[in-house]
Amino acid sequence: MNADVRLLLADAERALRAEDLAAARAAFLEAGQCASSYQLWRSALRCYRRALEIDLTDRDAVGRIVQLPPRVIALADWHDYARALDSRAWPSLSCRAAQIVTGNVGAQVECSGTGVVMELMMTEDDLVETRPEARFAGMPLAMAMIILRRALWFAPRELATDPASIRVAFDGRPQVWLDELGDWEPVGSAAQPR
Repeated sequence: MNADVRLLLADAERALRAEDLAAARAAFLEAGQCASSYQLWRSALRCYRRALEIDLTDRDAVGRIVQLPPRVIALADWHDYARALDSRAWPSLSCRAAQIVTGNVGAQVECSGTGVVMELMMTEDDLVETRPEARFAGMPLAMAMIILRRALWFAPRELATDPASIRVAFDGRPQVWLDELGDWEPVGSAAQPR
């Protein structure tokens, strides 16, 4: 990763620790723009996703992701995300503190200030099946993967060279491999779990 991008990410992390979410968001977006200027597309995508963790309804961050080269992103997933934001009136939603809560009704993913956003069950050792809670019907895959990544890896290793991964079946869609860096690939693609 480029030194300029690292400095901006450090600024964003400091702002998060100080609970200055606006400054953190701005720094993550600037880091993404900086990474894009160096054609570090995957780094840019990760920076923009970090901004989305602060507010999953951030149209600016999604718009910047949609502008990245198609070879870097699952373009359809991000266009679905943009359309979902345009067609739904979801409240501002942060998933930085997403957590899995289990109880008599099963397991659910909760986001601070919002409550339950997804239901989930682990049907195999390496498979999580999940679907959005009724209030979030129509949740796009990209949004679900951002939330699930934070719930599964509360403290993800952002610079992991061997990121952990798990299969995810989301809302009847084909399974994907989700890793702790927040990247996902369809099961059966060239990318294999680490």
